Amino acid sequence: MMKKAILNVFAMTGITLVVLSLVALCYNASFLCLETVFQALGLNLLIYLGIMFINTIEFRFYLLETGLKLVYSIALVLIAGKIFGWYQNLSAPVLGGMALVILLLCGYLDMLSLRNEIKEINDLIGEK
Repeated sequence: MMKKAILNVFAMTGITLVVLSLVALCYNASFLCLETVFQALGLNLLIYLGIMFINTIEFRFYLLETGLKLVYSIALVLIAGKIFGWYQNLSAPVLGGMALVILLLCGYLDMLSLRNEIKEINDLIGEK
């Protein structure tokens, strides 16, 4: 469980840095600050921990749970933008849009991983 959590945080950070680099290219930026890498890692750790906590709560409606995860994550990104001074280079809507794209990509990868696990379980059941 811990190994998967660490892997997910680092994967999310990697996706974050790729999306950030693509947005930076649109703004004709030529580099990313090293501190931004660690800020993104810390932020992604907080997002992941919060989502894990939200997962422990049983919701009657899936959309409510998903909406809460999105609002939590995007709010945390916008707050981090204020704390780390990201608004000097990006607007809040761009930062929020980036967060949404990153969350969608991570959700898609989680779905693929879950699908593969289900396939493996079905194959093991079929062998018996």
